[in-house]
Amino acid sequence: MNGQKKPESALPEPPNRKISEMISEFAGDFIRLGETPEAKQNYLNGACVAWNIASAPPERRKTLVDHFLADYQRHNPSTDAAALAAIRMDMENLIDVKLKMFPHDLRQIVSAQYICTPQGDRIEAAALRVPS
Repeated sequence: MNGQKKPESALPEPPNRKISEMISEFAGDFIRLGETPEAKQNYLNGACVAWNIASAPPERRKTLVDHFLADYQRHNPSTDAAALAAIRMDMENLIDVKLKMFPHDLRQIVSAQYICTPQGDRIEAAALRVPS
């Protein structure tokens, strides 16, 4: 429009896609591991935490995963070390997938619901752009 080119180092704008579609794309298989709507909601919650951690600065991600696991264990005290290690691996894998699929989308997911209807299941979600 004004004839100026964007610098080549400039990051592209986040896509104008619905966050719910992006969640389904990056974590749909993970969410479908749940056998009941409640379990699918729990997997969705974990996927959203992973998305938000992936959107944080790289130097903060390990600490954020550690905090998530500590909070998870506090709310689920019967979780053993092997289960926590598996949860850590799931979170780290989801973070990697998010970074590969949507590296420039830094929105934070603030709400996500797994909705079951006779017409099919869907995800409803909301996200905010956090100022850098």
